[in-house]
Amino acid sequence: MEVNKSSPVFITEKKGAKRQRTMNNQHFVNKAFRVFAINSILASAGVVLGTFVDAIILGNAFGETGLSVLAVSMPIYMVYNLFGYAFGVGGSLKVSESIGAEDKQGARTYFTQAIFFALVIGLLSTLLGMLFLPQIIAATGGSGLDTAIDYLRPVILAAPIFILAPVISLLIRSDADPFLSTVGISLSVVVNLVLDLVFIFGLNMGVFGGALAMVIGQFVAVAVYSVHFFKKNSHLKFCRAPLSLKDGYHLFHGGFGSGSAFIYQGISLVVINNLLSVTVGVSGLAVYNILFNVSLFAYAIFDGISLALAPLVATFAGEKDTAGVYNTMHLSLKTAVLLSIGSGLILIVFAAPIASMFGVAENAMVVVQTIRIFAFGVVQTCINCVMAHFYQTIKRPTLAGVIYFMRGFLLLIAFSAWLIPIWGVMGTALAIVGSETVTMLLMFMAAVVLKKQGGYRNVLLFREPVIAKDNIYETTLSSDIKELENCVVEIEAFCERQDIDTKNAYFINLTIEELAANIINFGFNDGKPHFIHIKIALFDGDIYIRLRDDSTTYNPFEESEKPDEALDYLGVSIVRKKAKSFAYNRTLVFNNLLIIL
Repeated sequence: MEVNKSSPVFITEKKGAKRQRTMNNQHFVNKAFRVFAINSILASAGVVLGTFVDAIILGNAFGETGLSVLAVSMPIYMVYNLFGYAFGVGGSLKVSESIGAEDKQGARTYFTQAIFFALVIGLLSTLLGMLFLPQIIAATGGSGLDTAIDYLRPVILAAPIFILAPVISLLIRSDADPFLSTVGISLSVVVNLVLDLVFIFGLNMGVFGGALAMVIGQFVAVAVYSVHFFKKNSHLKFCRAPLSLKDGYHLFHGGFGSGSAFIYQGISLVVINNLLSVTVGVSGLAVYNILFNVSLFAYAIFDGISLALAPLVATFAGEKDTAGVYNTMHLSLKTAVLLSIGSGLILIVFAAPIASMFGVAENAMVVVQTIRIFAFGVVQTCINCVMAHFYQTIKRPTLAGVIYFMRGFLLLIAFSAWLIPIWGVMGTALAIVGSETVTMLLMFMAAVVLKKQGGYRNVLLFREPVIAKDNIYETTLSSDIKELENCVVEIEAFCERQDIDTKNAYFINLTIEELAANIINFGFNDGKPHFIHIKIALFDGDIYIRLRDDSTTYNPFEESEKPDEALDYLGVSIVRKKAKSFAYNRTLVFNNLLIIL
């Protein structure tokens, strides 16, 4: 049953209640973030691993020529990622907000729109790419690289798949299925690696074989992702949806802050490739491609954390839970900084072994020095990436766009034009460190100024409205059913304070007592510690009750319909009959019950 989208504002903001509020949310935030972060980092690393594997194999098989072909093709992948992440992030944020607000039709509409527009853009990319392939290769710094045509032709023909893959991956993550996303990407990488070896070394198909292996790997990923649509609790179903250019623009704009990073990166790659071609030659393109692939692994960590925070923040925002939003962001930033420090140290210590993997022995020392210089910008990159994605998620796309524009385009090109003629390939690493550092400093300076102007909680520029707690009750119970007794007493006192009549007070207690006991007895059956978060809110004359638990998928309303469970679920059946409306959702990694009395 659908629930009215004008759900109550479940926010606790009085100073005396903030500590309890944080305590109530932190367990659920920590668990959801842990699950999503691990899977998102693995998924992002898997995406990077595909091009990384190609670079290693093509570098060892064809030397500088193979690496140069990859350097020329990277701007094409950036264009694909622009549209894939713009529609994917825009769609997943809308889907997450709709799920959080119990709007199933909205989730289906945004899903349908994201897939449709991604497919249309993919087909247009194939058409334009095939018509202007030689001109594209020349523009990306590949003049004279005849083998680039062999590599890029299958990649351009498969443009719809390259764009759809990140869109579907992001959408299924927003629908509480990050693990399947990780599985799809992992299988894609394995298939790519195996077929690279078969096509290049076994069948002597040259660089064309490397491209074909990449394309088939993407097909495998999309096929795996599609399994989600057949799952029972999936919100992602096709439906009749408005498909005008205006709808496509709004969806694209919703994720453009994140997607713009790729177009800026693509333009910067073109500029840097041409600068290196003039100042260093083909060997410069080869070394820069190595640095680019190494840098992608560091970025994968921050991208993974950013992609983990997006569905969490969007879902909590849909529930009007600002404490959950803030706690998620705080945890994301802290985790990213710690991981970035570790990544930088690894790059400094193991730069030589990493460089040796690509088979370019004559420039090994230059590669090592370039990697170590880049390592000193990893922490700054981490902060910029996570903050930009956060601003995009809380609907401050201008701030996100400015960060991406500064770090990935304006400052990077300016530093590159200055440093590459002086330092050669090492100038590319210096340019990255310079652009990330200046962007971070400017961002914090602007944040301090805006915070002093008022209206923001801190330098995250996170606005937190002040809403009274008088008409809200919330608590967290463990799997110990004895705690339910104290909860019932507290609810009775809450009802008295709110002058709720005896009949409604009885049904509030009945609802919570029956559902919580049912979840503890039948949902928490794996022997592990679990928690239930309970909220009661008075809103527009109705009584809203929300129960959130962290067990595996379990819906007591569905179980109560089974005839052989009639006695155990008698109380739940009474709640079903007396409630104005009720709904169950599997959101993030939690079960959510919403009952309106």
